[in-house]
Amino acid sequence: MKDPYFYEGTNTHVNIMDIKDKALLKTYTANQFGLAMLKIQNNPPKVDSAFDFLKVHKMLFENVFHWAGEIRTVNMTTSEFIMGDGLVEFADYKTIEKELKQIDIKYLGYPWKFVSKDEFVDHLCKHLVDLWVIHPLREGNTRTLIVYMDLFVRKYGYYIDLEGFELASNDLRNAFVWGAIGEFLNLKIMINKIVIKDEWI
Repeated sequence: MKDPYFYEGTNTHVNIMDIKDKALLKTYTANQFGLAMLKIQNNPPKVDSAFDFLKVHKMLFENVFHWAGEIRTVNMTTSEFIMGDGLVEFADYKTIEKELKQIDIKYLGYPWKFVSKDEFVDHLCKHLVDLWVIHPLREGNTRTLIVYMDLFVRKYGYYIDLEGFELASNDLRNAFVWGAIGEFLNLKIMINKIVIKDEWI
């Protein structure tokens, strides 16, 4: 079945600039992502719901993909080296909206402001993995999730240690993969190191 998100006969995503060379698109996307991050830092959006994940994606990729911020319309799997090239199967696209609502039901009532850092990190890891397993968008889910995490923790008196994040960034995706099969230890260790309590709040 043809994937409408790719140019026919290629592994390059259809994009606003009609760039068909994958390497050039990667460079263009990185540049646009950086510009979008500056805008977000200057005027951070509110993150109150799992559906705000879509809003963050649109802000990050609206100059790259026509469908930025829109729930994907195809199913997805990915082969992961750390699982011996085993497949991770993401949510059926037909159920994504329902599953995002379930995340809100699960986490919106949690007393994030009033728990210890250990409890905060424990629930944050589960929340992030729940979103990652859904993979609501066709591309850019992990990058969006990291920005979403930054905006989310700020609401509750924490911030992301950027130096620590740079050191851990390459391993975060693997940690999300392990979390998807119920192994949270690596992710908790990483998140605990980079999520810092803001003592000025």
